Amino acid sequence: MSNQEGEQTIEILKEALAVSPENVPLRRHLAELQLRLGRIEEAIEQFQAVLERSNDHASRVNLGRAYYQRGDFERAEQLLQTALEQQATPELYLLLSKNAFARQEYERAGHYYDQALKADESLRESSYEEELARQGIVIRGKLRLLRFAEVEEMEADQELIEQPTISFKDVGGLEEIKEQIRMQILYPLQQPALFQRFGKRIGGGILLYGPPGCGKTFLARAAAGESQCSFINIAIHDILDMYIGNSEKNLHGIFELARRNRPAIVFIDELDALGGSRQQMRFHGLRILTNQLLLELDSIAANNSEILVLGATNSPWFVDSSLRRPGRFDRILFVPPPDLEARCAILRIYLEEKPTEAIDYPQLARQMEKFSGADIRAVCERATEAVLSEAIKTGQPRPLRTSDLLAALKQIRPSTLEWFATAKNYATYSNEGGLYDDVLRFLQKVKW
Repeated sequence: MSNQEGEQTIEILKEALAVSPENVPLRRHLAELQLRLGRIEEAIEQFQAVLERSNDHASRVNLGRAYYQRGDFERAEQLLQTALEQQATPELYLLLSKNAFARQEYERAGHYYDQALKADESLRESSYEEELARQGIVIRGKLRLLRFAEVEEMEADQELIEQPTISFKDVGGLEEIKEQIRMQILYPLQQPALFQRFGKRIGGGILLYGPPGCGKTFLARAAAGESQCSFINIAIHDILDMYIGNSEKNLHGIFELARRNRPAIVFIDELDALGGSRQQMRFHGLRILTNQLLLELDSIAANNSEILVLGATNSPWFVDSSLRRPGRFDRILFVPPPDLEARCAILRIYLEEKPTEAIDYPQLARQMEKFSGADIRAVCERATEAVLSEAIKTGQPRPLRTSDLLAALKQIRPSTLEWFATAKNYATYSNEGGLYDDVLRFLQKVKW
């Protein structure tokens, strides 16, 4: 939206508010737009009016943001601390960090910035980190800045390890996969004597595969929360280093960190990038990295209990076959798109904080058979945008209805279609040892 369009929208919203002054969502939308366009004083006035009428968390955060932009850091601090007591979010931690920095409270700024990165790595700002570093505050954030020597020398650094608060009850469906994970880590921790009697070790490796957007990462976090394990999330950028040998050292350092903080779940996202087929790799360095990963998994099999390694990939056919041998990722589990019950639950979650009217969740869910969780979210966002656009034009806000979501549904194509087209070829012609039997069963069950 251009500034000119924004100014026109502000005038329309003001006219609508004159007709409906108690309309909190409309007033909040006006305030957010004013803040975005730099009309700070007007935004402050509107956000204050919103908070007089409701205890809206987002508006309290934005009012704090407005005071921060105005340079009133004391008022911003008061509002943001109140908002933090209501609900902690990654964006709120980042704003608290910058406000603390403006008040020359550099250690607090570093602490809040670290909390923001733990919750959402995408919030990382290299220029801000440089400003913190000039004040003596070095941010490690996630594991990408660690080097092997640091990991070997330091005590177990709890700042690098997450303790997820979600559990399996927050994950709709996937009961068979949940039970497999329970058998690998949860039940052995609950009944160690029984598992020792049968010679069953705690931990191991599980590879989750399936189309993108279906909750593999969320499931891994829920597994850590369910079993109350330390959670270490590894992505390819956490490992790779431009200097020869450092990538393998980084990977070893991360596994050593897990061993010092057992019970632990190590989650390797995009396993095909870190442990791809060595025959197809052009670069010698990546083949060595795959070898290092094999060594780490073998070490876990030999002498390290209470560590579960969860791998996730959208392309299991590119994962090196040696990773699927016993003692490594010997359990390969298909994570399909959500079933009917799970789709209903996902819809309710995404529409929970939006004004709605008589939503027919089963009807919508039945028409989303091939949709991933991310696709369902996109439908909700598209429908919301359409209703907001209508409200701006008519000056009459209204709640979301089933018809709005059905209209949005027609505009969005399931992102899983392309994945299943590729998976079908592998499942039909390269299904060695029944690796993709679950995919074939799903394709037979769902009409494609």
